[in-house]
Amino acid sequence: MKKLFLIPIGMLVLTACPYGYRYDTGHFQESVTNFGEVNSQYDDYNMTAPFIYYRYLLRFSSNRNSHGGEFDIVGENMFIDWDKDDGTLAIGTDPADDNFDYLYPMFDSVNTSFNELGPYALAYSQYPNDYEVLWTDLMMYASDSGGNFDIKFIYSELKYSGDTTTTKIFKPEKIAFLNSEANELYPAFFGTDLCFPDEWAANYTENIEKILYCSDKEGDFDIYEVSVPSDPDVISTLMSDLPHEPVRSSLNSDSDDKCPFANGRLLVFASDRPGGFGGFDLYYSIFKDGDWSDPKNFGEEINSSYDDYRPITMRYHDFDNTLLMFSSNRPGGKGGFDLYYSGIDP
Repeated sequence: MKKLFLIPIGMLVLTACPYGYRYDTGHFQESVTNFGEVNSQYDDYNMTAPFIYYRYLLRFSSNRNSHGGEFDIVGENMFIDWDKDDGTLAIGTDPADDNFDYLYPMFDSVNTSFNELGPYALAYSQYPNDYEVLWTDLMMYASDSGGNFDIKFIYSELKYSGDTTTTKIFKPEKIAFLNSEANELYPAFFGTDLCFPDEWAANYTENIEKILYCSDKEGDFDIYEVSVPSDPDVISTLMSDLPHEPVRSSLNSDSDDKCPFANGRLLVFASDRPGGFGGFDLYYSIFKDGDWSDPKNFGEEINSSYDDYRPITMRYHDFDNTLLMFSSNRPGGKGGFDLYYSGIDP
């Protein structure tokens, strides 16, 4: 457990002092890059990470375990290494990293003989008293084990008290107020101040304002928004049976609009609306004056003539742009859908 906290603290000390380094500011390359170490010959997509801080557990959907059959949620230990002396950037995975082994039993609880898609992770800390730290790792996802896709969640609590560490993983639960007789997938939290930069132990929950998701309850897939109480107890809110009224987002078109992901006022999503470059394209919108701006296509630098899908954005300390990660079945990958990343304007 000490290792879990010492790694980010060490990186903070290393990167907070600009003196003696040749490069103080990093930059993610704009060219789309295959996340080679993570991908397989099967379909790998729908990724998420609570935040990026040197190392964390990247979660995504893949049918590798079934050799091309049903989808499971799997994880890889992700790292970002920015060398301030020679200006090089490395993004990859480290199988030897055991910091997040305690989370892997969550996958055993989540995965079934059916399909599990669209993981969304949120990690936050609480301090019950002066001697304890309670670290909660929450994951929302969708499963079709009941027929249509329903949105569920699972969470773990890691308690650090003095020299004692205990972990408890709770069983998956449906988020009843999000589900209907149709398909509901790709949940994500939104708040104008709910940003995912490089902070390690921030309590993000106080900034949650809404839950975003997509559903085909009205025919094609649309993006919906559900307001939640201010400064919520997230777990209690997700378990509640209080009435929540989903509102169809202004982002929608007459085509399929899916996979919303918000980072502060920036929202990214996938759509096969007319005017794109082929299949599903990636779009973005900015929350301003109480509503979303007209969606804009990321352009041919990001999109391809194939399906580009389920984008997420992350920020990283000392970088002057934002990391966009997404899935695509474009040629040149390892097979099927692969995970890709690129730098975008912050």
